[in-house]
Amino acid sequence: MSSGANPASLNLRKTFHFDSPVPVYQADACVVTCFDARFDQAIRKFLKRRGIELFDQVKIPGSAKALGAPDSESDRDFAMRMLRTSIRLHHPARFLLIGHNDCGAYPGLPPSAVASDLIQAGAFLRQAEPSIPVEIYFADFDGVYEIDY
Repeated sequence: MSSGANPASLNLRKTFHFDSPVPVYQADACVVTCFDARFDQAIRKFLKRRGIELFDQVKIPGSAKALGAPDSESDRDFAMRMLRTSIRLHHPARFLLIGHNDCGAYPGLPPSAVASDLIQAGAFLRQAEPSIPVEIYFADFDGVYEIDY
């Protein structure tokens, strides 16, 4: 362990070796997504194609629903704490909010309900953090679509 701690004194047993970069990075973006793994590969490829290689990913069930249409104010507070931690530690150049089709946080609702909450979340985030650009997207099973607002 590079921090100077003795692994034996912490009762640790290495099970996998990997050399991670030590320097702190500046994030190309802070990306808010749902934790639905069906879209992980598409989102990673989409981000790479957009030139976003170093990013902080905040995975919340329902994605930006916690910002745009929270079930309780504590949901919004939690999401904002995560985003502000990204700002404090990694200074992201922009925010990307990405919702998706067939989201469990929107049972029986059409994609337009997800898009509406993404738009509200984008407006909220622009007001809360006006110095950081906000982009919103909708992931479907055939691609990722930008939402203009």
